[in-house]
Amino acid sequence: MTTATIMNGKVEITLAELIESKFLRCSKCNQIYQDPRILPCLHTFCKNCIEEISHDAPVTTNQENSIDRLQCPICQSFIGIPGEGAHAFPENPFLSNLLNIHEYKHPKERKCDYCSFDGKKTSAEYLCLDCNDDMCSNCSDAHRRTKITRNHSVIPFKQIQNGLYDHDMRSHQARSCTKHDDQLDFFCEICEILICPQCKNEEHDSHKSIKFDEALPRYKRHINGLLEGIQGRIPSIADYVKYLKSYENSLKESKQKLTENLEAQSNTLHQIIDNYKSEMLANISQKCEAELADLEKKSNNLEIAGKSLQDNATYLQYLLHHGRSDEILALHRQITFRLTQLANMQIDGITQKLKMGFSTGTNMEQNIKLLFGKLLLEHVPVSQKEAASALENGQLTVTTMLPPLKNSPEVVKTFDAEGSNDFKDVWPTGVSITQSDEVVTVDRDNKKVKVFDKNGNLTLEFVGKPDDKLGSPFDATVLKNGNIAVTDYETNEVKIFDAAGQYLSSISGHFKHPRGITTNSKGHIIVVDCGTLQLTVHDPKTGELLKKIEAVDDKGSKVLVDPYCVAVTNNDNILVTDTAAPNIKIFSSSGKFLAKYGSYGTKQDQILQPYGICCDDYGYIFVADNQNHRIHVLLPDGSFCKYLLTKSDGLWHPMGLAITKNGHFLVTEALGKVRVFRYI
Repeated sequence: MTTATIMNGKVEITLAELIESKFLRCSKCNQIYQDPRILPCLHTFCKNCIEEISHDAPVTTNQENSIDRLQCPICQSFIGIPGEGAHAFPENPFLSNLLNIHEYKHPKERKCDYCSFDGKKTSAEYLCLDCNDDMCSNCSDAHRRTKITRNHSVIPFKQIQNGLYDHDMRSHQARSCTKHDDQLDFFCEICEILICPQCKNEEHDSHKSIKFDEALPRYKRHINGLLEGIQGRIPSIADYVKYLKSYENSLKESKQKLTENLEAQSNTLHQIIDNYKSEMLANISQKCEAELADLEKKSNNLEIAGKSLQDNATYLQYLLHHGRSDEILALHRQITFRLTQLANMQIDGITQKLKMGFSTGTNMEQNIKLLFGKLLLEHVPVSQKEAASALENGQLTVTTMLPPLKNSPEVVKTFDAEGSNDFKDVWPTGVSITQSDEVVTVDRDNKKVKVFDKNGNLTLEFVGKPDDKLGSPFDATVLKNGNIAVTDYETNEVKIFDAAGQYLSSISGHFKHPRGITTNSKGHIIVVDCGTLQLTVHDPKTGELLKKIEAVDDKGSKVLVDPYCVAVTNNDNILVTDTAAPNIKIFSSSGKFLAKYGSYGTKQDQILQPYGICCDDYGYIFVADNQNHRIHVLLPDGSFCKYLLTKSDGLWHPMGLAITKNGHFLVTEALGKVRVFRYI
């Protein structure tokens, strides 16, 4: 990447220069990209290069299955390899279109597309930008005379190679729908994807769609905001690397000086103390080398992180400056996810330094150790003042880099979670989302599970058969294979159903009133139990107990009082709402109690009855405050951010919460109202 072209946050490179720069070369093979594919970390490689990287990728084995992962050669990020391999990683549309121009700008034997229809092989000299056809001189003349094509832009290859038509070629490039082979002219605001007119009239007919040029400004502002955040981090990382290098040099100098002192002391003594001297020198070397190895590792990791951030920033600058609207929108979700990952990146710094010293002993031969002296080798904390000076911009923070939340979330749709033949008022205690954005609700009082399509239409409801009938269902989660796991408070089981509502199996023997249920990134089932006041983790295929989380603090005391719902963050921390406390308990993925949020009351950081809880891909945490009629939003560190919705927004006793697959916020209310909002 041509990093020197970013000056003061502005792109200082022309399109022509960009096309001829290293930006179009794969960093693995150092050749012009062939079929460029973009990874989730926003680094791009040739498809074949990704396959080569994948071939040598490590295999991580867990109790559920084996997961292949590749490691990005640039940022060292580990990325799961989909079953389809490199083919599953999306094409980089920005680079593909630039490569198309690059190919035309470099002389190459081309044949006339029209003559080829007659079996002739005629050299092409012109390109029609509207038809994207190569033409010989005669066919070019005919093309200009035809009524339908006389106004087309036909340009000679020689002038293309001289760079006279770079921007014209860019303006004529367009993405086509893979399903209908039509131009992607519209942007579905519900699904947040580019669609063609036929898609708009078919599967997206009930959605709000606009011309993609009209949708661009909002998403471009969003990306720009996140981009400014990571650009601000680049100097901070560079400053900290400089600080670590300075400490490294100082450590080496201290080691050298200390060694010289020891040698000087040794020369004044007789051979009798040589063995002890060697022992002390070895101690010094061991401590220092371990410290230096740790410093080198941290420095290398930070340099890699800094380069990755710079690469991402450069790519996004080019994309935002030279990218077409459809290219930017096509990458928006992936870019947002990656930038949020970077926003949550923490510097792996140092909290203590190796302090060394030496005190000489008395000149007494009978006490060799006292005679030679004593080493001082210990880590001391880095002072706040020193750390602040190392980071000229102060402590790094990520909260300002998160995408801003709407002051007034926009209602996408509302519907009632009513089923057929409900004999009681709807009481939707649990909610989950399928891969196709269907809404799965658990109606506790009607003792059934209901499934609604993404438009809010009831498509399925099930209660189980007589031998496996739901007694008092509370919550549900959709497993990776599409099956639905439901906690049954009455039978003390977790019942597994397939996507059609047919009973498959039960997990039992581990519960005494199970309530909330969810899955982590590995697909493991996590259940919170209000009877045992603990959590259990299960294999989704066999139901085997993988782990029991006792939910105790450092003193061994139980921290749960009356737990209701459970969710996991994007780093697999576990969140539990505790209605009697009332607050939210936070545990690590291994089960260590980390923190809590909230207390009883109606003020900002207070809750009357926390119910549903969920997290989005950015790291925001959402909590349903049932009795206060509001939704709390917490930052990734668990601190209060704002209220997303309150009673003034018409919210009434919120219960279950979820984030839909297209990134909208869903809340169920007492008596069955379901509301979906666009909140970012």
